[in-house]
Formats: sequence, C-alpha cells, structure tokens
Amino acid sequence: MNPRRATRPRAAAAVVAVVVSTGLALVASGPAESASSTCQTSNAPGGYTVLVCVTQPATGSTLVGDTVVTATVNVTVGTSPGVAKTEWSIDGDQLITDFQSPHQFTISTADFADGQHTMGVTAKMRDGYVTPATAITVIFANDNTTAPPNTRQWSVPPIQARGPQEPFVVGAVGDGAGGETNSVYVTNALVGWDPDLFLYLGDVYEDGTLTEFKNWYGGPSAFYGRLRDVTTPTIGNHEYTGSTADGYFHYWDNIPHYYSYDANGWHFIAIDSTSNYNKVAPGTPQYEWLAADLAASRSPCTMVFWHHPLFSVGSEDPAPRMQAMWDLMASHHVTLLVTGHDHNYQRWAPMGAGGVLANDGIVELVVGGGGHSSQGFLSSDPRVVKTNKSYGATRMQLYGNRADLQYHAASATGTTLVDSSTVSCKGADGLVPTAPAGLTATVNPTPSVSLGWPAATDNFGVTGYRVYRDGTPVADLPATATAWTDTSVAGATRYEYTIDAVDQAGNRSTRTAPVAVTTTGPDTTTPTAPGGLAAAATPDAVTLTWSPATDNVGVAGYEVLRDGAVVATVTDPTYADTAVPANESHTWTVRASDAAGNVGAESQPVTAMRDTLAPSAPPNLRVTSVAPGAVSLAWDASTDNAGVVRYRLFRDGNLLTETAGQTFVDDTVGTAGTSHTYVARAVDAAGNVSESSNPASVITVDASPPTVPANLRASATGPNRVDLSWEPSTDDMGVAGYRVYRDGAAIGTSTGTSFTDTTALSETAYTYTVSAFDAAGNSSGPGAPASVTTPAATPLLAVADTYVKASSPTSRYGTSPALRVDGDPITNTYLKFTVSGQTGTVVRARLKLWVSAGSSTGFVVRPVADSTWSETSTDWNNAPPIGSTSIAATGRTTTGTWVTLDITSAVSGNGTFTVALTSSGASASSYGSRETSTPPQLLLDVAS
Repeated sequence: MNPRRATRPRAAAAVVAVVVSTGLALVASGPAESASSTCQTSNAPGGYTVLVCVTQPATGSTLVGDTVVTATVNVTVGTSPGVAKTEWSIDGDQLITDFQSPHQFTISTADFADGQHTMGVTAKMRDGYVTPATAITVIFANDNTTAPPNTRQWSVPPIQARGPQEPFVVGAVGDGAGGETNSVYVTNALVGWDPDLFLYLGDVYEDGTLTEFKNWYGGPSAFYGRLRDVTTPTIGNHEYTGSTADGYFHYWDNIPHYYSYDANGWHFIAIDSTSNYNKVAPGTPQYEWLAADLAASRSPCTMVFWHHPLFSVGSEDPAPRMQAMWDLMASHHVTLLVTGHDHNYQRWAPMGAGGVLANDGIVELVVGGGGHSSQGFLSSDPRVVKTNKSYGATRMQLYGNRADLQYHAASATGTTLVDSSTVSCKGADGLVPTAPAGLTATVNPTPSVSLGWPAATDNFGVTGYRVYRDGTPVADLPATATAWTDTSVAGATRYEYTIDAVDQAGNRSTRTAPVAVTTTGPDTTTPTAPGGLAAAATPDAVTLTWSPATDNVGVAGYEVLRDGAVVATVTDPTYADTAVPANESHTWTVRASDAAGNVGAESQPVTAMRDTLAPSAPPNLRVTSVAPGAVSLAWDASTDNAGVVRYRLFRDGNLLTETAGQTFVDDTVGTAGTSHTYVARAVDAAGNVSESSNPASVITVDASPPTVPANLRASATGPNRVDLSWEPSTDDMGVAGYRVYRDGAAIGTSTGTSFTDTTALSETAYTYTVSAFDAAGNSSGPGAPASVTTPAATPLLAVADTYVKASSPTSRYGTSPALRVDGDPITNTYLKFTVSGQTGTVVRARLKLWVSAGSSTGFVVRPVADSTWSETSTDWNNAPPIGSTSIAATGRTTTGTWVTLDITSAVSGNGTFTVALTSSGASASSYGSRETSTPPQLLLDVAS
C-alpha cells in the first residue's frame, strides 16, 4: 500500500490522480478520463504532447463541504520527461501544489465564499515545461456570503508533566509538509515516539495556503496533523506571500508570531525569523520582547526554535540577520536553538556571541529533513556534525539540567539512529526545589520533638533543608537529612514546625504545611513583653493600649505599673487610668503573666499627662483677603501647658472646619454681598478647648458671571468696516461691559450692545463672538458666533503704464493694449498709481492684473523710487531705475485669469507710487493695460 495514500482516507479526502505516459505507450497512474472530464492538450518544446484533464468534479458542478478533486496528465506523443508537480489555482490565486503521483487533494469548499469559482491546474514537467491551465467552473454552496474568518485564539496545548528522573520527550523537524511519501516515514517515527511535545520548524509547501495546510500538514489522522494536540509551531518562509501568511494563521487559530511557555523545567521560545516579518533587530518589537522574556525566565534550560539557521553549511544561505538575537540569547546562556530551512541535519558545537566556540554557548540544530526534499552541503566546518543522507527528525529527552539529543533517519523500514549527544544547561538556576511532603512531628518525654520527612527533588539537586519553629529558623541541615530532633523546646508548650528545601543556587522551596505539637512537663516559660505601648490623655484619664504578649501556653493577664508601682491588673490589652493626678507628667509600663505564675519583662515605658488646662484663646483672628466665592483668614498661635494640636473655626456660630495650621480659606461663602462672622478656638491633645477668639466679620464679593450675550448680528457696511450688535446680558451685580472677539482673538470692548470693527480687510470672511463681564472681573462664556464676508474695495486704476524692451531701446509702448514681461529679451513693465483722500492708515495694498498671456515663471514686483516718468515718453534708455528688492512674486500665471499680489510695503498712504514688473525667467507673459477693459488695479484696505 502506498503509505502516503494510506494517510488520506478516500471517504474524506479529495484525490488528484496524475497519469504519465512515456514513449508511445500510455502508462496511467490514476483513473482514466471520463466523459465528464475537462481536458487540454499542449505541445512542449521538447517534442512531446501533454494532455491534462480534470476528471472530477465535472465543470459546472455545485459543491458542498469537502470535495474530492482529481486530474490526469498524459504524454500522448513523444517521450515524457516526467511530471515534477501539479499546481492548482482558484480564481487566479494559488490553491495547492502536489509534488507526487498520484496527485490528489481535498478542497474544503466551506473555507470560501459561495458562488461561482474557476479552478485551474497546470503540470510542470521535469524538463521545466509548464502546461497551460486546464480550468473548470464550479459553484460553492455552503451558506457563506463571504469566506468565513477563523476567530479562535491559539493557546499552548496541555503538556504532560514528568517526574524529575523521567525524560520529557520532545520531537522536532521542519520542511516536511509537502504531501510526499517521505513525510509519512518521518511522521510515523514521530508518532511512534509518543512525544510529550512536538516542535514544527516551519515550511508548508508550496505556499502555505490553507488548503495545503489541511492536505499536506494534515488533519487528525494524516501527516503532521497526527501530532497537532502536542504541537507548538513556528513559521517558515514558504508560509508567506509577501508580508501575509493567511493559511498559517488560519490553520493555527491566529497564533502569535512569537511566544514562550514553560514545560517540565524548560523554557521554550518561538520566534518568527523570516525576512517577510523582519522584526529581529534591536529596537523592533519582537527583539525587545525576547530580551524581556529571557530576563524574566527563571529556568536554567532554554530552548529557542525558529526557521532560519544562523550557522549552516547547507544549500540554503545562513541568516546573518539573526546574529543580534543569537548574541542576546548567548548573554542569557540559552541551551539550544532548533531550526530548519536547510533540508538536512546539522549539529553545531556550543558557540557564544559572534559564533565563537564556548563551553557555555548555544548548540544550534538544523533539522530540515521532514520529507519534502533532501539538500546537500556547500562547505565544511570543524564545528558541525552533519548528514544529508536521509530524512528524519530529532528526538530530545529533556531533564531538569540537560538534554539528551538523538537524530533518527526515517524510511519505509523504520528508523536508524544517526547522531546522539548530550547538552548541559548553563543558565542561572531560578527553579525552586519541590517542597518536602509529609512532614511528621513526634513529642518525646525529655521534652523534645522528633521530625521526619521524605526527600525533596530539584533539577540540579537539593543541597539542604531548613527547619522553622513557630516561623523562626532553628536548624539548617544537609541534603542527606530526612529527620531531626529539636531538644531546645520547653515543657507544656505548643509549637508549629515547617521545613523547606534549598538547592545549590540558593532557591528555596515553599514551606511544608505546618505540623503542631504540645510538649509535656511543667510550664517555666515567661510571656514575652507587651509591645507598642501607647498613651492617649484626656482631661478625665490617661488611656493605655498595647500589643498582646505571647506565651507558650497562653497569657493570663497584664499588670499596669505607674511610676514603677502596680496600679491595676487587667486581662485585655487596654487600661484607662482615671486616678492619675492631673497636670503632672507620669510614666507607665505593662508586663504579662501566665496561668503558671510566670511573669514576663516590662514593656517599653510611655510618658503622658492627664491635662485639664485649656489653651489660651487664639489672638488676632483676621480676614487676610476676600475674593469671589472665597474668604481667607489667619490667626496667631494659642499657648497651652501641653501644646495646641488643632484649631476649630466657626462661621456664624457653626463649626466650619478643624485645622492644625493658623490659616484657612473658606470657599463655601455662597452668595455675593453676604455678611459673615468668624471665631476660632484652640484644642490641645487632651481635648481641652479654649475660649473663642476675637470675631472677624466680612462681606463676600461677587463670584457669579453675567449671562451669555444673545442674538449677535454682524453687517459688513464697507470693505473695512463691520457693525456688530447684540442683546444685553444680565448679572446679579450688573454688567460692566462686553469683549468682542474676531476669529477667536480679542479686538476691543464696549460698554453698550454694539461695536464697530474698522480694522477688517476687504474680501475677507470673519467670525465674531461676544462675552460679557462684570465689575468683579467675572466673565461669561462667548455667545453664538456671527459670520460675515466684507465686500471688495473700490479699485484705484493705474494713472500710467508702459513697458520697455532692451532689444528696442528707443521704442515706446505707452499706448499698447498689453503690458509685457520677458527675460529674453529683457522686457519690464512700469505701473504708476496715485492715492489721495485717505484719512486712515493703509493696512493692506494689493496689485491686481489681468493675465492676457500667462507663463510658467510669472513676474516679480520691484520698487521704483522715481514716479516722474510719462507713459508716452518712456523707453529703455530713459526708464527710471528699478530697485533690487522683491516686493512680491507670482510664480506661474494662467491666461484668462486675474492675478493679485500683496504690495503693502510699496504704498504708505496718499501720494504717487511706481512699481515695476520684471521676469522670473526666460518665459514671456503679458497683462491688460489701462487702454483695455481690464486695466491694472490697486486695491487698498484702510483702517480708520
């Protein structure tokens, strides 16, 4: 039986059969064509004819669920070079590549949107010839309006825990999911090992499509899919098309590009090493995540797996982009790096940063013989053990401090051990031992207590145990100890014991559950001294509190001593001394006793006084400031025999606040214009309260803003004037005025409900708002805006214009209908304007010209100081000098449009002004003169 076909049940998997003929005799390797087949013949350059047929499904079929797809390839004329592979597409996109006869696969139509689809197949012959596509049209009907997404989230599969001396078996290989027979041999070997964990090292052929994953990686009973329940994969370059790998992430339930987990004392890290993802350099998210993950790991044994090897002597180029990650891993003493990509086996000697041999370095494995193809070696290296003679996989037996490595070749007859080695873990040991289980305690009559426990375990070995009695360490024991007797116990005393284990790195296990015993014999142990004695004095008593003492059997009571003499015996940790003389300092201590009469040591002393004297009244209470909604007060310090601890402030006879300082801001005064009276009293630690201070009275100020101005109206009554009006605001203390804003900036105030803006520019859109304010400075928010656009200013027409030309120095053009500007030959235009009758300030001046012939470079406006020229008598020889300063420039000008430039710097007010137009390049242009209906214009904005 063909093993590959045995992994594809006929009832559930689609079958593609390919028939190949050699010579003139037709040799079929699959079912023959039927009447429903769709076929296409092509003639190869090698002199043979190829017939490719899709035998099922029939074109026009309606398909539901998983559907079998078959094809045949026949060489009908000439000698066949053999079929290398068949490639299927769907609607022009890659669907699946099949490398081995019989070529057959299953399409899960439910993975696609419903509707009509075109499926095509080509055959690539072994001489490189590729046939045209043989296409069929089918209809998918699975109630899918769109291709259904996979919304599941991948997680690390449940991993079997193994005992300290029991091997944790991990299988690893890549580059095998192509559907070939050799993949069956390799996966049979892997399944036979029954691994606790399997690492697939990337590459599902040819393009990692979802259909290729389902067929060549396999379902639960085929190929690598048989190991899916224990698999943690990494991605290879064949899964990517550009920057996407949809098939990989769909099949693996949206698995991350990189992740880590712990299993049986080892830390595992998966990395995306592809150049498609390209996040392996310092500063990229994946690199920084790896740095943090390695720093956080406590395991001495770390295995990293990705697709592209950094070191390789195989046919595939090594990946130097991974050097930075390698060096980072070396600094954290990673144990193993497991890779694929090269279709062979390589085991590299331990190497540190930069690939330098190091006993504590990383061992790199290249395990790419998963079954797709075998590749040779291009070079040799004394640091590597290698073989390309067989397909196979790596079996790793992991322990808490090492990995036993084996590479097994796989074939139809079974497996053969090719290479084996052991790698020790060199990382810092952060794993704690197991807690000793089953602690027992036995009371002896001496008295003493005997303890016993089973040995703890650790990945590197337990080095000792620590015994705790009532939470305090009492013994440190060697690793060989599993029993100990405590001879320092007292009689008739209850004790709790726990123990923990420690390893050579100093890691301590959790402590065992406590075991309690009570010893025999008389009680001779005194209670501990009470702690935390504190005194709180009032005029009536000094109240003492303390932390309870402890005793091996139990505390029976406490003796309270004042100035060294016992004044009371109590059972609770508190006492109120009402008999202490007033206004004198005294010292107290407390000691505990038990039922056997044992009396403990006295506590630390505490000194206090039963104070009955009130402080003096606070002097000089005063108001320091009054603001809207707030009153600030201050007073001088009171005096007291024991010291003032706080002050009480009253407003209008009611307690307002208590404060330790001598200032306070009352921000709850309420309505403006209200009268309030304040007094203060001092309080000492005993609670004695002074008489009231002098009163301080105040009248509050306004804190309420006016209402928002309503119904703002704006009217542009001239090019430089906008009239505003609005409805009046109201205020509890009266509106003082209004602020006017133009485009968000304040431009003035008004005491009335109107305002005239005489600084507006012509032909400009403005938005106005108004807010109200009162005499206290409170301001309303802005009212609703009003928008307006000012009209154009009345243009001033040029009183003279002409142009002069260097190539015609005596020619005069004052009556020409066009004003010309050119750079070759040089041609300049002169414009003269007269401004009169202006009483305000010119805030903007604009030159406006009609473009009768545009240019790509336009012109530059420059100043001319001499305005005595005449348009009828001016030529190149007598034209007034042109200044070098650029006032404005146009850039490109367009025929049949107006061009407007800001020349404010050239116009200061009333008077006659001349400007010249010079060329910005060699391109000529012309503009309407004052002899036309579109003469030069000067537009002025004047602020009154």
